[in-house]
Amino acid sequence: MDKPIQKPTIVDVATDARVAVGTVSRVLNMPDAVGPKIRKRVQEAIDRLNYRPLRRRQRPPSGNGQTARRRNNIGVMLLGMEDSLSHLPVITEALHGVELAVTSVNVNLMLTNIPGANRVPAFLERNQVDGLIIKSPLLGNLRTCASADLIDRIEKMPHVWLLGRPEGAKGDMVGCDNNVGGRMAAEYLHQKGHRRVAFLHPRAGQTRSEGLKSSFVSNADRLGMTVQMFERILEGEVRWPLPAITHPADVEPLVKAWLAQPKAKRPTAILTPADSIAVQIYAALNQKGLKVAKDLSILSFNHEKPLVMGLSPDLTTIDVQAEAIGRRAVDQIRWRLDHPMDDIPTRILIEPKLVEGASVANLSR
Repeated sequence: MDKPIQKPTIVDVATDARVAVGTVSRVLNMPDAVGPKIRKRVQEAIDRLNYRPLRRRQRPPSGNGQTARRRNNIGVMLLGMEDSLSHLPVITEALHGVELAVTSVNVNLMLTNIPGANRVPAFLERNQVDGLIIKSPLLGNLRTCASADLIDRIEKMPHVWLLGRPEGAKGDMVGCDNNVGGRMAAEYLHQKGHRRVAFLHPRAGQTRSEGLKSSFVSNADRLGMTVQMFERILEGEVRWPLPAITHPADVEPLVKAWLAQPKAKRPTAILTPADSIAVQIYAALNQKGLKVAKDLSILSFNHEKPLVMGLSPDLTTIDVQAEAIGRRAVDQIRWRLDHPMDDIPTRILIEPKLVEGASVANLSR
């Protein structure tokens, strides 16, 4: 069956043109602020990728004076991530959802990428945006990983964290319901006949995966399953920018620890919290002459189609609905702008769904 074609996003344009996402944003919104050579390079990337900036649908002023006072700009900030992390499909799909959501409202997007989380972007310095949608790593404390000036500017304006909120952060968040995801994972593996399972993560302590792990363990225990942990505890203080998991060596010690277990006690299936990690587990098993599903079943999270298209057998994963999360983030920042006196932080959780492949063996037959 043909795989759906992923529409290019502004992040893809930035990668192709070898510029920052903020530069692409300026070319689209304020072309005169960008030099002709860079502008030409970005435009060529747009043409190559057939990227179509989403047009805003104009709507009349609301009549209460609010629209006139607003700049009608929302800032999208990528914070504390190396390119390998910020370009993961789950993030670009969420950003695509953000782009789609603004097609029906009179709003511009202004994007910036601050890998070091160490400066205040120009659109904040110049008060050019009404609110922020922010994506950062979920490992590391915002208070120690980002500059005090940047944190202060973020917290002085309406903002929504996308796909999860890092430790130490305040404000609204739109993400996946990890309690549901953990329950779904445990029940699916139990249904397939697995009674010895494991949770594998080469970066223990990530806020989203800790919630997922907690739900998975409690639900597996409820179902009478035994759970082992294969995790790597990072030494020292976490520093941003953070890279993605991109090499089999990142998971090989954990796979080795799994393989060292007596076969009678060894988990028959593992849950890992990201498809990017699952890809490396496939590779690490292959290096040892082992096969997914036959020797170890794998259940993953995110549903990052561009990453997993070449895997054999097809990966069974839990779709976090990243595009829907991006759409709801826009809804929430607009709600926050309409209710400036409401200061209660809000968490909006999107329910995930299972996408079944062939990476989990059926032991119940």
